[in-house]
Amino acid sequence: MKKNSTLKSLAVFLCLVISATAFSQTAKKTDKSKFMENRKFKVQFYEMKPTGRGKAVESTVTTKTGKIESDLMKDKLKIEEANFTITLDSTYTEDDTPMHLVKLEAFLESNKDETIWEATVINYDIDGTVVLKKGGVDKKKFEFSGTEKSKK
Repeated sequence: MKKNSTLKSLAVFLCLVISATAFSQTAKKTDKSKFMENRKFKVQFYEMKPTGRGKAVESTVTTKTGKIESDLMKDKLKIEEANFTITLDSTYTEDDTPMHLVKLEAFLESNKDETIWEATVINYDIDGTVVLKKGGVDKKKFEFSGTEKSKK
């Protein structure tokens, strides 16, 4: 009888530990995405061609409600916003300046077209790539970099 109540107590304890762990991971995920919410970056896009880097085209990259989009991609190439996932969220100090580093990825698929975003944000600066594929073959690749637009 004593053994049975010990097992029940152990089972309840394990359930509490698992619940607490799951809750803490959910809270961390929410904290990570807050850094990338409602950010608008003024960027330069460069099409990467076999002959070299194309001419710079000004645009914006916006992150909001867990999605990333660009005016250039939307207007010129009809690519809609894509859900992003944060793959790295880190803070560190460089020359007595606090730095916040975030890496994100996004993937969008429609019919046989695929769009893959990768971006790195350090404080107010962003760098990344957008690859457009059709049937699994790279069709266009863009690199972009820029800075967050100042809020008026």
